Amino acid sequence: MGKRIGLVFCLVLAGDAAGGLLPVKVGVAPEGADFRYTYSIQLQSGAVLQPGDYFTIFDFAGLLPNHQVEPVGFDYGSRPTGTTPARLNPVDDAGIANLTWTYSGTTVTGPVDLGTFSALSQYGETTDGAFTGQTHREVDGHLNGNITDTRVPVPTAPGVPEPASWVLLIAGVPLLFGLNRIRRRPT
Repeated sequence: MGKRIGLVFCLVLAGDAAGGLLPVKVGVAPEGADFRYTYSIQLQSGAVLQPGDYFTIFDFAGLLPNHQVEPVGFDYGSRPTGTTPARLNPVDDAGIANLTWTYSGTTVTGPVDLGTFSALSQYGETTDGAFTGQTHREVDGHLNGNITDTRVPVPTAPGVPEPASWVLLIAGVPLLFGLNRIRRRPT
């Protein structure tokens, strides 16, 4: 696929999975020459979201700064190494930005849909990425960290033709040589 994808897609990632915060739907849509990644986040049953709790999406390639969107009560930050709850070890490339949203609202008990969070990337191709979250357990108030898969942008190789372009090129080269031979024949 090229950089200009003309379709929007959504992917359901988690249903009744255990964990505190989970990305349950990821959408990617063209926005001008770039791509808007939208993550629907849910606080699961048995989890409590308190000020200072957060989630991180790791290795968000092609991040365009200052184009993120989040619900009221969340603060956004981006850095090359992610905020990670204790004992979790996601794959994290220090050369690619991570997105972190930190909660600053009033305490919320799950299950509840927290809304959509989004960021802009210059890339429309996706790959598997890591999502971590920190909340508290409702039963005893202890910290609860979770890790799950999500979709993130991946760089596309510039200037690499698609297969259909290769077919046209391979078919066209002999025709060009043939036309050149016809032109060079003496009359």
